Amino acid sequence: MVRITILGAAREVGRSAVLIESKNGDKCLLDYGIRFRGKERLPYEVETTKNLKAIALSHCHIDHSGALPFFYKHKAIPFYTNPVTLAITKILIKDMIRISKFPYPFGFRELDKLQQNAYFLENKQRQKIGDNFFLTFYNAGHIPGSVSILIEVDNKKIFYTGDVNNQEVNLIESAKSIDVPEIDVLITESTYAIREHPSREEVEKKFVENVIEVTENGGKVLIPAFGVARSQEALMILQKYNYQGKIFIDGMARKICNTYLEYPESLKDIALYKKALNKARFIGKKGREIAKRSIGAIIAPSGMLKGGASIDFVRSFLSDPSSAIYLVGYQAEGSPGRKLLDEGIFEYKEKRKNRAYNDFAMVAKCDREYFNFSSHADGPHLHKYVDNLDFTNSRYTFCIHGDNKSTTGFASELNKKGYNSIAPEIGESYLI
Repeated sequence: MVRITILGAAREVGRSAVLIESKNGDKCLLDYGIRFRGKERLPYEVETTKNLKAIALSHCHIDHSGALPFFYKHKAIPFYTNPVTLAITKILIKDMIRISKFPYPFGFRELDKLQQNAYFLENKQRQKIGDNFFLTFYNAGHIPGSVSILIEVDNKKIFYTGDVNNQEVNLIESAKSIDVPEIDVLITESTYAIREHPSREEVEKKFVENVIEVTENGGKVLIPAFGVARSQEALMILQKYNYQGKIFIDGMARKICNTYLEYPESLKDIALYKKALNKARFIGKKGREIAKRSIGAIIAPSGMLKGGASIDFVRSFLSDPSSAIYLVGYQAEGSPGRKLLDEGIFEYKEKRKNRAYNDFAMVAKCDREYFNFSSHADGPHLHKYVDNLDFTNSRYTFCIHGDNKSTTGFASELNKKGYNSIAPEIGESYLI
């Protein structure tokens, strides 16, 4: 029988990791991420390295990739990914190691070894990793390079969605259930499984209309956005609706923009992407004062206003009633962005050494609003995705990568429709 062990993302978002073990003891690890809070940052500790034949990564986000270098202290394990995911994974983990105060049990040396052991797989390319043990990638529609992973082991087919999105966006093609062959087991994300996103088209139009209105009235718009994918999505939306004002891009978003250019096959519309980039102006510290004085839009990480380039701009926007701060990504409880939206107050506490910023708090005089440009499928679309998969009679589903309410709620909804569904807890193993 095949053993599935949930090492992370059990009733939480963070430290995603799933271990698949065949009857003869061969193992494959799907993702190995971190979380940014608490003492237990890495996935659940079990004996994973013995007979570990391969590691496969669904996408570059740190909650899925951040702890991967841990396995490359003393071993050379085949690491399966694709070129754009590897390129951005390196950028993100380097940045994490550089700025973090947490004593991760690995460093730049192990990250280099991870890269040295990378093997690239194209989507739908079947790869043998052991005796009667195969893996295949499928487009996940989450960010450029993101994949869902099919594991075939001991004549069982296990499908791991990773982070998945089957809703239309501008940057990449959406995921399609019809591409996936018949499966025995589904391991699915549940981030927004019990929520419904607003109409994407309506949100995009209102976002651009608001940006145009603010800038035509002499104000400026700060768009704090995640450097990976969300900044580029916001830029493409402005281009799609023919925004004619100035656009500045700062922080890590600049590097990611250029990295995506090197992998055009990972994008939905490279022509639109290039056109959008050509209209934007990349800036760094020297260009920020010019941007602050200019009428236009500034796209800058971090997406939750926890730090990054956006902090260099936020004071001047908060004090200006003619300007606006438009948040386009998830705002975690307790984050500065969430407090700004909920209470109209911005509070910042510097957590890094050798930075010029001081702790401060301000009441926002500027306009502020949240625009939901999520790259995760919502509840109705997750149900559609799962229902369109072709299962054997078992219909086993494991609901992970969501808070307790989302994972258990999604599992309950699926059970009512005839699935054998569970929201596992950390460290639990199942025999299939």
